[in-house]
Amino acid sequence: MKLISLTAAGILFALSLSAQAHDFWLEPTAYRSQEPNSLALQFKVGHKEDTSHWNLAWDRIVALRTYSFDGVADMAASVVPKTSMLPGMAKTTKLPSGTHVIGFESYHATSTLKAKKFNQYAKEEGLTEVLAHREARGQNDIAGKELYSRKAKTIVQVGDAVTNNVLKPIGHTLEIVPLEHPYKLAGNTLSVQVLFKGKPLSNALIDAYSLVDHSAKEQAVKTDSEGKATFKFDVEGPVILNTVWGVPLTNSSAADFETYFSSLTFEYFQSPTK
Repeated sequence: MKLISLTAAGILFALSLSAQAHDFWLEPTAYRSQEPNSLALQFKVGHKEDTSHWNLAWDRIVALRTYSFDGVADMAASVVPKTSMLPGMAKTTKLPSGTHVIGFESYHATSTLKAKKFNQYAKEEGLTEVLAHREARGQNDIAGKELYSRKAKTIVQVGDAVTNNVLKPIGHTLEIVPLEHPYKLAGNTLSVQVLFKGKPLSNALIDAYSLVDHSAKEQAVKTDSEGKATFKFDVEGPVILNTVWGVPLTNSSAADFETYFSSLTFEYFQSPTK
């Protein structure tokens, strides 16, 4: 998640495993705006209180777009890369009333972990296909090398027009899609579906936690046979959902596995009618 070069990314990834610093998400300056407005966006990495700004750079970005009820807008021209003086950011155009999804995809990087750390990481993230592949080939005692990339979405609301475009996938290889609108929940539960290459993904582990209350309980739920999972939110404010999935690579000298990291952020708030 933090990367300036492929080598540096692999080293940082390995060193940060224990702190789950692989969590990566999009953080808008505001998740809700009463009036049509442009919103700034930061790229964050870490876990709970241990967070930092991702090393945003032009050569790391595959796509950065705003998905609205009336179309898609490219945000690449707004990117300000991270420097020693700036945290790195991007900015939307002026968004009209409605619900908008901002989606990001990174290029691939590589990471190599020693056998014990790799097995622990794969187990913690629920990478069942990766673990089964290593077990079947007697590779549990050798280092694991993966090719990985990041996908992230955030949902922002402008004005009072709540639009259902957020319930549709935007085409990420690994994607968390809400099955109810996060900004018009009848209660404090939200169901989502994980898609991998456009199809429901079962047995994927999703972590969910508050981005503002670090003492709040973290949730970890595996998707069912339809790729679905349900979460209950007790703390108002921004929340993040994360999932990871990996598959074996064949005939590749670059890595043994390809791993995808995906996140979804939005702001949970209780309805004033409750």
